[in-house]
Order: sequence, then C-alpha cells, then structure tokens
Amino acid sequence: MSEAFDVIVIGAGPGGEVAADRLHRGGKRVAMVERELIGGECAYWACIPSKTLIRPTTAVAEAGHVAGVVTPLITWEQVASYRDEMIRHLDDSRQVQGSADQGITFIRGKACLSDPGCVEVAGRTLQTPHVIVATGSDPRLPAIEGLKEVGYWTNRQATTLEQVPESIVILGGSAQGIELGQMLRRYGAEVTIVQHATHLLDREEPAVGDLLEEVLRGDGVDVRLGCEARRVKRAPDGARVVYLDDGTAVRGQELLVATGRTPRIEGLNLEAVGATVTRRGSLEHRRQHAAQMYVAIVSTRYNLRM
Repeated sequence: MSEAFDVIVIGAGPGGEVAADRLHRGGKRVAMVERELIGGECAYWACIPSKTLIRPTTAVAEAGHVAGVVTPLITWEQVASYRDEMIRHLDDSRQVQGSADQGITFIRGKACLSDPGCVEVAGRTLQTPHVIVATGSDPRLPAIEGLKEVGYWTNRQATTLEQVPESIVILGGSAQGIELGQMLRRYGAEVTIVQHATHLLDREEPAVGDLLEEVLRGDGVDVRLGCEARRVKRAPDGARVVYLDDGTAVRGQELLVATGRTPRIEGLNLEAVGATVTRRGSLEHRRQHAAQMYVAIVSTRYNLRM
C-alpha cells in the first residue's frame, strides 16, 4: 500500500529542512526522508563542531598579541563537553518530534527512486509528483595505495574527536584542511598539510594562499606544497607514513583526508527517472518526465566547505 504526498524531500540537512518547512507552510503535504540525523553534516560533523572547537584557540591566539594580557589556558575536557552539547550529542529526537508537531511526515532510512513519482524507503512506498533531492555530499577519497588499509579520518572524526592526537598528516590544503589543521595545531598536535597545488586554497587568488601559508607556518604547521601522496603504510609504532611524489615522506599518528566532496547519490537510483548528477552536484535530465517530476536538487554544495 502506497502513501501519497505533494512533495517528498530526500535529505534533512540545511537545504532539505528549509525546503520541507516552506512547502509545508505553503499548504503542501510533505514527507522528509533522512538516513542519518535531521540537521545534516553541518549541524553534527562540520560547521557547528568545527567552529565550536576553533573559537577557544582563536581567543588564545588573539590574547597573545595584546599587551598586558595573560594568555589564557584551554581545558580540552571542557571544550569537548561544550562541543558535544552544541552537536546535541548526535541526537536529533527533538528535531524529529518538532517535524511531527509541525505536520511534516519524517521517515528515517535510505531513499530509492523506483519509478518516476515513486520513492521506496524503510519498507514504505511513497507516491508524489515532485521530489527534492537534498542529500548533501560525502568526502571524496583520492586513489592512494594503502589508504583504506591503514585507516583515515574525514571531517567527521576530526570534529568529534575525544582526544587531540600527538601528530596528524592532512591531505588537502582547501578550507577544510586549513581550518582543521590550524585548530589541531593550536591544541598541541604536530600537523603536516600536504597540498597538490603550489598554493593553499588554490581556487582563490595566490596571494590569499601565501598569507594563509605564512600564518600556518607561524603556528608551527609543516606545509608541503606542490606534491601529492602516492602511498600510505603503517609504521611499527602504529603511525601512518605517507610517501609523496617528490621522494619525501611524512608521518603522523592520524591521517586526515580533506581532498574535497562528492554528491551523495549512492543508492538513490536516479537513473530510474532519467536523471544524472555531475561531479560538482548539478542535476541533468535525460528524459522529459524527469524534468517534470523533479523540483530541484539542492544542498550538494552546502557541505563542500566547512
């Protein structure tokens, strides 16, 4: 037996939540599907926890440049506890109840488009003339020999860490790698950032990257530019050793992959409705009925940067 809705929103991150709320306020019967937590990547594993962790280190750094001010101390346990409060202890039960109180049908599970106008999720069949795909993005993993075998962090492990590692190698010199690298260094970790381009934040003007490099080096970060990781292995002491294409190697207790994001579309079966997604998250239609069915694909770029 199927259930009928005016619109089905797949993904309950910032884009999906707003879309569902506005459509409901406009009088539409809305179902919102989310495989993880209402609020998405930003609320639990990206923007909110990263800024919460960064703020104390920024305050300490600023105090160090003010005459007559004693540099304050950071208590990691208190910082981590506050971070856990800010990310709701990875619990969205209040948000689920809020959606129900509002009149939006919330379904937890992985959605699959079986036919135009038909969404399968959690053993339920949903019918609708319109679907909004707001599934966000996943980390894009580089093809590096040994990466999966030695294990690695993404932004999720870096923003929910319980203890600061002694050392870490970060692959990627974009906003995510820079932000997390500086934060971890200011909490005491030895940090190495490996960037394939000759400048950090290479989508911006080179002068911006130069300024960031100067600041990071001033904090004690080892910045390796113009090189890429080719192979990773475990050292006898458990550290990750990363071999670079310039013939050198760097090592860290942990390894963080921050080499970009890719649209989260696995299992959606977009092909069933004649739709494909480009590498950068844009929706393309191959058949006319797909263009009629889909309202939009949103939010894949919300989480490209932290």
